[in-house]
Amino acid sequence: MWLSAGKDELPSYSLLNAVPSRGLPQELADREASADYEQWRDRIEADLFSEATNESAPGFATFLKSGDGLLQILLPESDKGCLLAFSTVLRAADYARTQAPQRKFEFFCSSAAQVVTGVAELRERAGIDHVALDRCPRCSTFMIVGSSSLDTPANVIKVWKISKATEIARCNLYCDYAQAAARAGQLLVARDVALELVGYVTAEDPRVHLLLGKLAVQLRDKTLLREAKRFLILLKHGEIVEELQEAHRTRSVQF
Repeated sequence: MWLSAGKDELPSYSLLNAVPSRGLPQELADREASADYEQWRDRIEADLFSEATNESAPGFATFLKSGDGLLQILLPESDKGCLLAFSTVLRAADYARTQAPQRKFEFFCSSAAQVVTGVAELRERAGIDHVALDRCPRCSTFMIVGSSSLDTPANVIKVWKISKATEIARCNLYCDYAQAAARAGQLLVARDVALELVGYVTAEDPRVHLLLGKLAVQLRDKTLLREAKRFLILLKHGEIVEELQEAHRTRSVQF
């Protein structure tokens, strides 16, 4: 399925654009590096593996098309291409807008079964040796797999679930930390961790935008509040937008 590129219509956070990373509090970084976190992440992965996934369901993976080909990068010390694959259109659009703002892209959304066929063809015709999953547009850290390993829909789904387990674990860790900081009155710490979550983990969890919106009310930051609402509207959470509007009207916020 082909979709027109709409990266210019995507919401963004001005603070994140101005300073792409403010770093993590040491306490949070330590938690992420802990054995407890790794065990938690592994439990999430096990839960994902226990769930059935439709190999033919559309929208499983998204690729960026520019001209006659799909977007790829060259890995260090390699002369073969690395195909960029994204788990959602929003992630693909964020990468396109951040890394190639002057280029026009279309989004190709495929099922897990179609990924197998497409990768095999690109490996044979274009020399694609690796596939990068959800390449972060703001840092150099990302997961790559050999293209030859994506030879069955089951293997494609397995790799995606491994990646998603890390995303879910990090999202919950950062969100919980930011919420606790907000409750403790550390509003700027909470804001900065939430922005780090949006920029480097996922922008698709409504909890982080609700938190940023509430922080905006407390900090009297109209721009941040407007941007949080735009994300929630994009994610189709109108009821949360109404909650933020009421909080702004009454100046009453609970974290």
